[in-house]
Amino acid sequence: MLRISLNGIKPGVTLGKDIFTSNAQLLLSGGTVITQEHLDNFRARNINEVYINEAVPRSRSGKKFGDVFDDSLNVVKSFMLEAKLGKPLEFGEISDTTDMLLEQVFDVNDLFRQMRLMKDKDDYLFTHSVNVALLSILMGRWLGCSKEEIREFGEAGLVHDIGKVFVPDPILNKPGKLSDDEMEEMKKHTLMGYNLLIQNEDVSHNIANAALMHHERADGSGYPMGRKGYDNGLCVSVVAIADLYDAVTSTRVYSTKRSPYTAAEILWQESFSKLDPRVAKVFYDKVTNFYIGNQVLLSNNEKGIVVYVDPTIPTRPMVMVGDKFYDLSRDRSITVLEIID
Repeated sequence: MLRISLNGIKPGVTLGKDIFTSNAQLLLSGGTVITQEHLDNFRARNINEVYINEAVPRSRSGKKFGDVFDDSLNVVKSFMLEAKLGKPLEFGEISDTTDMLLEQVFDVNDLFRQMRLMKDKDDYLFTHSVNVALLSILMGRWLGCSKEEIREFGEAGLVHDIGKVFVPDPILNKPGKLSDDEMEEMKKHTLMGYNLLIQNEDVSHNIANAALMHHERADGSGYPMGRKGYDNGLCVSVVAIADLYDAVTSTRVYSTKRSPYTAAEILWQESFSKLDPRVAKVFYDKVTNFYIGNQVLLSNNEKGIVVYVDPTIPTRPMVMVGDKFYDLSRDRSITVLEIID
């Protein structure tokens, strides 16, 4: 990381540290790719020097994020295929992969941008598993958990959907809405994943429970058991939120992706009756700050840059479009449709 004069910076480099205004408001998050608009804004605010990273984030091991993501995808595909063929789960490989992902989450500032670039790398089931692991690790950090707990969250994220390999392909990959009978078959993936995982003595009860209960909801509307309450354990709560957030922001065979702001609002709404409010609130408060400095497409078809997030309404940011500003916390007629940079 280098501290460098603004005169030596060109658009396209990555900001190394958060920049704050004189009244302690976050102006731009570390990890943001700097544009000409950012540079102009810095000069207008008399910011003359900033920290920058390498153009391509690397971890302490020297591996690029994309390489680690690809390696993780290969591991996920391997253990899922072996599970489908009836072979025993090699959990050591899953733990090693989690350690690689732990390093990425601790070292790579622009994690959400890097994850967006990986969204279409492979089949949704595989990329979703890696994304849920990364998000679960990140939530563990935000919650102040121990490294052992955070590693367990990551391992649970990697294997939480392993039961889907036993769902018939015509149901798993159906482009339209599932029938009632098909939905009942789909719901069985949680129990089948749990039954597979508990056969392995290296898999903790927390990880097996995350596979079983990541679709349970506190009001009893979830599955497979319709459990009520928030006593399923922290690992289950973390994976459930990571699973929902990544699902909403991904393109799937039966639905188009929605913006991170929409996903965060869904999590906020469901925290009142369905999701663990302790975990959902932390995620809701933190996640939208990662999109400061990103270019977005608004529902009025204009493109702009997120320049400010009100901590009391983080899903309704202020967006700069040319020389004008849209404060979405005040103008409820406009929403963020998509992050495009």
